[in-house]
Amino acid sequence: SMAVVNRRAHRPVLALLLSATLGSALEPRSDHAAAGCRNTVQGRTLMVDDKGLVCPVDGLDYSTGCCLPQTALSEPYSCAACEAETFCCPVYEHCVACCMGPSQATHRAEAMKSVASKKTFAKAVGSNDAFEFCRATCRTSSKSTVHGNEYLSPTRFCLSPFTIATKLPPSVSAVPGDQGLSCTQVCKAQKKRCDARFFAAINNCDHLKAAFAPCATPDRCVTNMGHDQPAFVASPNNKELFGKCLINSKESYFSCQGSHPDTRRICPCSAA
Repeated sequence: SMAVVNRRAHRPVLALLLSATLGSALEPRSDHAAAGCRNTVQGRTLMVDDKGLVCPVDGLDYSTGCCLPQTALSEPYSCAACEAETFCCPVYEHCVACCMGPSQATHRAEAMKSVASKKTFAKAVGSNDAFEFCRATCRTSSKSTVHGNEYLSPTRFCLSPFTIATKLPPSVSAVPGDQGLSCTQVCKAQKKRCDARFFAAINNCDHLKAAFAPCATPDRCVTNMGHDQPAFVASPNNKELFGKCLINSKESYFSCQGSHPDTRRICPCSAA
């Protein structure tokens, strides 16, 4: 009699063999030997290798982990797609490439120093590993959002984990708003957009004085907290704070959408 083959029992074995064979050849790795490249692995459409080249996923040499030079989308370590003032980029892989570059050595060293005590960065900082540090720092974090779900900016992948800027670039101006309006509304009226990363740069008495004349009077600036601040309290109905100039004491409260019927906001409006 003929032997009966259980085909269903053999299918998983064949599938596993194929998976093991193909997987070992095609799976990109971040830990290739010195002769090859480490790469960012997780990108859906793009990858960046530790030589600073960004390429499409299908432009990667899977035997070495390096981007094939002919498929590279820009020069090595290019920062062309990133903001010069903040070193933030709209695409993760562009951030990593820019961050690793020799031209960013000083900024990278400053960023490394600022997070040296944090567990996430300790190994990369300790070994001065630019690639591993940049892989980590360019990911979005709690510093990239307000209220947990609103991004500070579309360019949210940054060389430094601390994406809040302390000075205004030429493309951003401090604009006083009308009473009760949010900064989203104030900036839109100027044909600009609110960029929440720059609230820290205008959250001080000097900017409030420049925007609202009453703030120049001594003792008008006080610390407070709220999603509408920094701001000037313009409504006499607010008997406790009328005429005061409010400096926001809580960075996590910076918001473009926040408003209050009693206050006039000062807003970081970007031309971009």
